[in-house]
Amino acid sequence: MAKLLIILFLLVSVATWSQSKIDSLERKVDSETIDSSKVTILLALADEYRYDNPVRAEKYAIEALKSASAIHEKKYEVSSLNTLANILSDRASNDSAILYYQKALSITERIEFREGKSEALIGLGNTHSRKGNLNKSEQYLKQNIDFAKEIEDFEGIASSYNNLGNIFNERGEYKRAMKAYTEAAKLNTQIGNEKNAGINMANIGLIHQKLGNSDDAIAYYTKSDSLFKKFDFLPGRAFVLKGMGNVFRNQGKPEAALEQYQKALGSYGKLGGIREMSQVYQNIGNIYSDKKQSALAVKNYHRSLVLANKISDSITIAMASQSLGQEFLYLEKLDSSEFYSGKAVEIAQGIGADLTEMDGYKTLSEVSYAKADHKTAYDLRLSFEALRDSLYNLEKRDLAEEIEAKYQNEQKNKEIALLASEKELQALQLEKRKNERNAIVVFALLVLVLAVLLYNQSRIKQRSNRELQKLNELKSNFFANISHEFRTPLTLIQGPIAHLEQNPDEKLDMDDIKMIRRNSNKVLGLVNQMLDLSQIDEGKLRLKCTEGDVFKCLRTAAASFNSHAAQRNMDYRIDVPDQILWASFDRDKLEKVVYNTLSNAFKFSDDDEMVGFRATYADGELLIQVSDSGFGINKNELPFVFDRFYQVDGSSTRDREGSGIGLSLSKDLVELMDGTITVSSETGKGTYFTVQIPLEKIKMPKTRMDIDTSETSDNRVRPRPYELPKTDLRNLPKLMIIEDNEDMLQHIKKQLLHNYRIIEAEDGAKGLKMASTDMPDLIITDLMMPKMDGMELCKRLKTNLETSHIPVIMITARAGEHNKIEGLQTGADAYLTKPFSAKELSARVANLIDQRQRLWQHYTDSQRTVSPEKMVTSSLDKKFLDQVLELLEKNHSDPSFGVSQMQRELAMSKTQLNRKLKALTQESPRDILRNFRLKRAAQLLGQKADTVTQIAYQVGFNNLSYFAKCFKERYGVSPSTY
Repeated sequence: MAKLLIILFLLVSVATWSQSKIDSLERKVDSETIDSSKVTILLALADEYRYDNPVRAEKYAIEALKSASAIHEKKYEVSSLNTLANILSDRASNDSAILYYQKALSITERIEFREGKSEALIGLGNTHSRKGNLNKSEQYLKQNIDFAKEIEDFEGIASSYNNLGNIFNERGEYKRAMKAYTEAAKLNTQIGNEKNAGINMANIGLIHQKLGNSDDAIAYYTKSDSLFKKFDFLPGRAFVLKGMGNVFRNQGKPEAALEQYQKALGSYGKLGGIREMSQVYQNIGNIYSDKKQSALAVKNYHRSLVLANKISDSITIAMASQSLGQEFLYLEKLDSSEFYSGKAVEIAQGIGADLTEMDGYKTLSEVSYAKADHKTAYDLRLSFEALRDSLYNLEKRDLAEEIEAKYQNEQKNKEIALLASEKELQALQLEKRKNERNAIVVFALLVLVLAVLLYNQSRIKQRSNRELQKLNELKSNFFANISHEFRTPLTLIQGPIAHLEQNPDEKLDMDDIKMIRRNSNKVLGLVNQMLDLSQIDEGKLRLKCTEGDVFKCLRTAAASFNSHAAQRNMDYRIDVPDQILWASFDRDKLEKVVYNTLSNAFKFSDDDEMVGFRATYADGELLIQVSDSGFGINKNELPFVFDRFYQVDGSSTRDREGSGIGLSLSKDLVELMDGTITVSSETGKGTYFTVQIPLEKIKMPKTRMDIDTSETSDNRVRPRPYELPKTDLRNLPKLMIIEDNEDMLQHIKKQLLHNYRIIEAEDGAKGLKMASTDMPDLIITDLMMPKMDGMELCKRLKTNLETSHIPVIMITARAGEHNKIEGLQTGADAYLTKPFSAKELSARVANLIDQRQRLWQHYTDSQRTVSPEKMVTSSLDKKFLDQVLELLEKNHSDPSFGVSQMQRELAMSKTQLNRKLKALTQESPRDILRNFRLKRAAQLLGQKADTVTQIAYQVGFNNLSYFAKCFKERYGVSPSTY
């Protein structure tokens, strides 16, 4: 309490002394005659009243100027001009201030009054900055730095650096601003000007605040505020309040920020700081904008703009205008937003305020985009990004921190030197602090060790979870793919068997028997591969070596692909020495390696491309090379091709099916034989597999009577598919089958061939194109196909007006309920899972086509009116028929309305309109229009609404005999009889 009273006493004493000083000066000025002493007293009074009562300060400055002019003292005249200009600049009378500064500068150059010249240059720089003429302001301040260095005016140099920092800050050049503020702080500290050093530190705090370094900003603001309190410097304290408000806003503390801003408004109100009040209102508007309270934000931005316009402060006008433009964009008032942001960009370009210009471009771009002016939006966005890239880069932050760190080091060196002299007095305290620090360090180390252990444990757990999740995903993909591999051959096996069960008197033809054999061998191969993998995992798979001719085995295995290569017109080259390589080896495992590598080469090569197989033996090592000129493998995927379950293309549109275990099994088998397998590939040029197996050549037994070195080849020719004549002229419904598996396509076609016309497509993209041109009555599609899968195909068919009416049956090996729901949600009319019953497929096809025909019959029933919701199941088709009926209802009474007018109104070509209406109603556009008019005439005749002649004209017939003829053809009686 005693300390508080002492402080209060000192404050009262200082205030009393200050007031007594002013009273003493005022008494002296009244008693002084007009001479240099009176001018000095008047200037002192102007300085005393400058911040507390600027109007009175201006009065004393003008009186000083008149007195100096009367006694013809040019130095005093310059001082009076500079003082008056300073007061006018504080009161935002910028143009008048510049006029007085220029006059003072002109006199100083004639009389070589150095101090007055420096003050005038600084004043011109500051005032031009307040007006927004940043480039001109920078020019005057740099001129003063050079001049002040010549005359060793360190205070003038420091002031110029501080004001240059303000200019760079306004432009968003934070690197240069930090450097300038730091130079000013160093100089003011050296010359002992603590008040100005406090201003510099407050500005450094401002830069840290803009860079997002909240803790550093608060530290500098606090340090500068302690100096401002010492000198009772109200402008500085108000600046700190505004800066702290900005920091609290950045920290997400809006209420604390508003409290600081309100205090700053009060302080600036006392000082008459219109420019600063405008800035504070801008900041308050930002708070309400953050809180999405747009009405309050706009209100405060308008206050800021009004004050800025009052003092012609271009920088604040630009900022307030941009803030209003952004806020009006949030309120979707696009014209207002465009007006204010455009104004902001125009002003910012003139004064070099790059940050405001950048924000203006961004807002204008968003406004143009909202107005659908995409070209202008794109150009404005480019301007925004160009400015952003030049302003915000890592170099600015790093260099700013480096400069500030350098300054901090210099300050710390001075503090260390000062503390050295007091070292003995503080020895006990330092020892105590050292012990406390050691205890804290030990505790911190223990906490750190514990945190590291917990973090490592958590990271190991997360990594294990990720690996388990990845393994689960691989397994899920594997089982999904392997089920697809099983379901397709099982469907092809079950189909002929089910047909034989339903028709026991019939026999299976040879094509069906061969198809069953091929697909049963495929299932057996898959099962064997899975068993081999299981045995490898358990370590139970062993080599079963027998003596034999290795080259003959390789020739036989490679030749089994001859017919496949011939069917695809591929250049298949086998290069195996025509010799005997007698050795002990596991024939089965070697053949599996050859089959899997060659299968992979054929699988990922297009027709007409090249596949090569080469085998050599040298230095006790068998070398097998398999190459192709196919798609190739991406460099990023090469390390994973031998991983189990991995597939280079795992999408549902992959061109070749597979389970992802063939190459993995090959690698395991090669390693079981103590060999290696490697792969190299280049995208678009092909893939090259190399297998190296150590093999010891042994002497061939003499007891062997016959060694058959002739090559065997698999000359089996794949069954010829069902072939239709090039043009099927039967009057039957047309079906399209989209299936990439040839056996499956032929199986489905065989079930439906007798009752329908069939067209084929091998992938989704080709099927979509054919559907638009051939217009089938129904589409049967597989789910997993190359280029476009069944889901995407169905989605595109159902969202295209030309094809939306076509029923779609989707066939897939994915049997999950969510897969079925996903398929039906895309618009599929039926969903069958493999293996499926041929009888069920036939029933589904017949039901869907019959349903479409009943709808047509419903439409053509002369006693019914057209009802689109009963005609179609697709919302797109219903919408189209609604448009047609609305058009007919509106125009049927116009005799000149015909098919060409229908085409124009519906925005469709003649072919498109005819095809669509034929598909939906089995009537041409001309027939639909005529029948609509006849139905409407029948309704009116039934109601006896008018005479036959008048009704004929009402429904659009201008030829009575033609009307009577058409009516009788449709209803069997004449209009009058009806």
